Amino acid sequence: MIKNKFLLIPFLIFAIAFVIDKILLTEKIQTYYSKTVSEINFFHKPILFQELKEYLQKPDRKKVLVYFGNSRALLFENSYIAEKYPDWVLFNFSVPGGSPDFFLFWLEQFQADNVKPDFVLIDNSIEGYNKRPSIKIDECLVNGLSPGFVFRHFTRYNQTELAGFIAKRLFRTYQYRPKLDTILERMKNNAEVVVAYRAWRKKVMDDLIRERGSASSQTSGNMTSTEEFIIKYAVGDFNSYLTPYEFLETMYDFQKDNYRILKEMQIPHAGIWVRVAPSYFQLIKEKSQIVPGTNDKKTPYEIWYPIFKEFHDKENIPFWNMNEDPEYHCDFFTDASHMASACFPDYTDFIFQRIQNTIQK
Repeated sequence: MIKNKFLLIPFLIFAIAFVIDKILLTEKIQTYYSKTVSEINFFHKPILFQELKEYLQKPDRKKVLVYFGNSRALLFENSYIAEKYPDWVLFNFSVPGGSPDFFLFWLEQFQADNVKPDFVLIDNSIEGYNKRPSIKIDECLVNGLSPGFVFRHFTRYNQTELAGFIAKRLFRTYQYRPKLDTILERMKNNAEVVVAYRAWRKKVMDDLIRERGSASSQTSGNMTSTEEFIIKYAVGDFNSYLTPYEFLETMYDFQKDNYRILKEMQIPHAGIWVRVAPSYFQLIKEKSQIVPGTNDKKTPYEIWYPIFKEFHDKENIPFWNMNEDPEYHCDFFTDASHMASACFPDYTDFIFQRIQNTIQK
């Protein structure tokens, strides 16, 4: 019996660690060490989904656009939409690092609950289809997907992704690691930094609720940067997310499933490649590199774009390429990957004018 009791020790240690992890993740404690608010975007989406379902039942409702995007699609102003396009309202399901698996997670729920907006726009960013980026962003996988969804589609994830998902979902402090120096610093001056940080987190959630998923440009501080700064970040982003570049078929499978569901539900839809800084786009289109597993040299554009162009043409799905559209000219950027808030009126016009043209056909 004594020997058998020793077998319980690992389980006891696991249970204690699990409980401590959940305590450290409570809002009152984690604000002493966490340094991000991006996860709040994911926490808000179930609220947004419920609001969308209720809004679609209203007899006097406006037309609804749902946008599945990433951080390049967070700063829309509902007041501008209401003024310029009074017949429309935006429900923004975009999140930082938004990826096709996250879009599918929600579109499966749209289909299950027969949630049918008037138009759905889906992001087609090239970075999301790289199998071998130097920096792998897993925020959607960890914060945005349910265990049931991940294990139902487990063949589309590699072992590292699955192991990371399990570890970070079981122990969130593995993802948001407490650091003693940060905690001690925030305890100074009656924890005034903690008080301000909690207020900021509350404001982010309040803004997301009020703006139906869009973030306030005042909260995010999305200002225009200098050309020198943009060029520096263009090189960094290219090396981080597109070097080397090998097409990721499994993420492409998720995206094809997204379009399949929209077609089955008969919801008008389109894909979009949101504009990036010209210096970054030039690298994407012109900087060739050895394709992993081959002796060929190609640019990321030469690998990714023909696949998506052919698919959209074959399925008769509009593909709005803002980077090569001669009618779009706004080039104010915060960094190489994100348009500044000064461009969001033009960005909004670009989308809604094309939606209207698409629906009228």
